[in-house]
Amino acid sequence: MKPCEDPAFAPTATDPFRGLVRVSCIINSIRDYRELLTSLLATTKEVMDCEAGSLMLYNEDTHDLSWHVALGEKADKLKEMGRLPMGKGVAGWVAENRKPALVPDTAADERFFRGTDTRTGFQTRSILCVPLELGGKLVGVLQALNPKNKKGFDERDLEIFEAYGSMAATAIEKIRWQEAMVEQEGLKRDLEAAREIQARFLPQSLDDFADGLQIAFAYQPAQQVGGDFYDAKRNVGGAVAFFFGDVTGKGMPAALLTAQILSEFRHQAPQCADPSIILARVNDALAARSARGMFATAWCGVARAAGGGIEVVHACAGHPAPLRAGNGQAAFVETRSGPPIGIAPGMEYPSSRLALASGELVCLYTDGIIEGRDPAGNEYGYERLRRLAEGWPVGAKAAAEAIVADAKGFWNGAPQRDDITLLLFGSRRPS
Repeated sequence: MKPCEDPAFAPTATDPFRGLVRVSCIINSIRDYRELLTSLLATTKEVMDCEAGSLMLYNEDTHDLSWHVALGEKADKLKEMGRLPMGKGVAGWVAENRKPALVPDTAADERFFRGTDTRTGFQTRSILCVPLELGGKLVGVLQALNPKNKKGFDERDLEIFEAYGSMAATAIEKIRWQEAMVEQEGLKRDLEAAREIQARFLPQSLDDFADGLQIAFAYQPAQQVGGDFYDAKRNVGGAVAFFFGDVTGKGMPAALLTAQILSEFRHQAPQCADPSIILARVNDALAARSARGMFATAWCGVARAAGGGIEVVHACAGHPAPLRAGNGQAAFVETRSGPPIGIAPGMEYPSSRLALASGELVCLYTDGIIEGRDPAGNEYGYERLRRLAEGWPVGAKAAAEAIVADAKGFWNGAPQRDDITLLLFGSRRPS
């Protein structure tokens, strides 16, 4: 099951921010423009528990808004409304002023434009609306209408909705960035520079940490440079901190953000043995300086020898669950997760514990493996990786090589869609 579909990542009434993990997965996995925005709006509508939602895009040439995606009652009629002038209605006011709007009761707000309800037959009682901005430029507005289980939206709803608005802007940026990469001839030079940046920051060897541990990694970038990262550092207590993840987007922005993330990890890890704190500190640094609404999923684990095996304390920031394998068995590790790093400061990342027996391995991976497709369009998937792990050869390095070989065999000549990145570690078998 993908994190996008995992009930563990579904928003709840007490923790609506959990839905951000699902949205980050949607942004990473869907490449069609309309499908991406529709899926994102559907999750946002679920989080807000509202009757309808819409995403409107700003047109610089005509200086107005158009309904791009709408969900809920009368959605089709809403999209037939055409364009909305700047300043007209709540959405027009939000776009013109670049400020969010909370309208608990439309009857008491003079900004509300009743002509839309008249034409669609929908009755709007309460509105949330936030501007979507990228690099200081307006790209559109996100709107939620009518909470289902109460009279009107409140300030808490607006706080949550603004977070999802930021994710919507990131989704739009992702697609536009991909389109720009295809169109611009000069992109090749940028990609090569990004590749060099990544090569300098990603470790070429982890042999320094091999005492008591077996460690292996694989990194094969796709034609388009991505933002996968991995690293390991020894802390003051002698344990080894592992760091692994995936930045949203590709190209130079992703490579630069990868460098920033690894630099912060290398600063924090030697002085801290708590992966929850490491993730929180990296998140705060990233949220304070990250540009263009970018963020990253990440996993951090601190491993130390314990009774002939390895004890791992680990924390997750929206990254797919690790795979544990050994003795002919394999299963994805049940993992509690916080939101991806870089979205907002002050986030918490609960930790979990994992005890590895001699010869057992933990495998961390990015979507370059899972979402790779064969010539017919079939996805490699989580289950294939799990079944492969049941018969892995002995040793982390041999297991990593087996994964890469199996993935390439599955693709059968189809182009590599994304970076392949793996990190495997575990205790050494007795000699």
